[in-house]
Amino acid sequence: MNISDEPRFAVEGSNVTVVVGRDAALLCTVENLHNYKVAWLRVDTQTILTIGPHVITKNHRVGVSRSDSQTWSLTLRDVRPSDGGRYMCQINTEPMITQTHILQVFVPPDIVDSSSSSEVMIREGDNVTLHCAASGTPQPTILWRREDSALLTVNGKSVLKWKGEWLNMTSVERQMNGAFLCIATNGVPPTVSKRIVLHVLCKPTANMTQKMIGGYLGESVQLQCMIEANPPPVVHWTHINANRLPNGSKYQASMTSQGYKHTAVLKVNNVSRDDIGSYHCYAENSLGVESDDITLYTLATTTVTTTSTTYETTKMDTTSSQPYAELNPNDEMYEKDSFEEDNYVVVLSQHQMQSLDHPPSS
Repeated sequence: MNISDEPRFAVEGSNVTVVVGRDAALLCTVENLHNYKVAWLRVDTQTILTIGPHVITKNHRVGVSRSDSQTWSLTLRDVRPSDGGRYMCQINTEPMITQTHILQVFVPPDIVDSSSSSEVMIREGDNVTLHCAASGTPQPTILWRREDSALLTVNGKSVLKWKGEWLNMTSVERQMNGAFLCIATNGVPPTVSKRIVLHVLCKPTANMTQKMIGGYLGESVQLQCMIEANPPPVVHWTHINANRLPNGSKYQASMTSQGYKHTAVLKVNNVSRDDIGSYHCYAENSLGVESDDITLYTLATTTVTTTSTTYETTKMDTTSSQPYAELNPNDEMYEKDSFEEDNYVVVLSQHQMQSLDHPPSS
């Protein structure tokens, strides 16, 4: 037999990439095969898979076919990560000739829960390290971000995202309280993520939305206190005598929360002169207690009749210790003799009434 008639490989060995769970095919093209046979072997285990058209291995996922007179195809169904490696196409000449093919099995990313952070609890001002481990082929890249898309503070810098298995944050502030997402990707869909909740424990702060508020006699008024605290605080309200106000028909206390931010509301029903004065909002958790105050004054609308005109004026009730607007007897619509003399009552002009519609805020 001439050298030109001897069996030879028509193309070079292939490098095939397939995603786990799919089927893979390795092609071996031989010219001048004559009566020789083509065999497929697994290199790392030296396992004979096929000889000619016959499957030798007991692995039911392995198959062999001949697409034309020169091409022998080794097929692997439902590829697994363990199928990755080197495969050899062999012709039984003397000496034998071989060709190597490489199968790469890509695996989508997966978060390794046992090696990753879960819920983490620290005190405000402490340092914290979050870890996210992922497996996959190729090795996944880890990206961190806040679930609410707020900024991260890493190494003194504010960033939207951070890359790496480890997220190190120093002197953590209460604003970092919430859920973090570690996202693993390696170019093989689907991308996966893990939700890690960071609890930043902080002592309460309390701030009234206003320092003074007016309420009409006989109606209701709401006092609002903005609180930051984690764990969530226990809130109570007091009036002048420092006794806790009971929750009932007269006083109705409620609180709504979002993360470490809380809004406490005290509704005072059927406002009377007895309700005048300062109210304190107390917020307490295991790390401390904080309070703030607000002053309630009362308003009453009264009709004043003169010989030719009927006016509506407003009375403002306040305690003698609370300042009130000075009145000018020359102001329009001022009637100094229209009410009985009362230390708790002042009569306001139209201009001053308009000012009362917008109580000063803190």
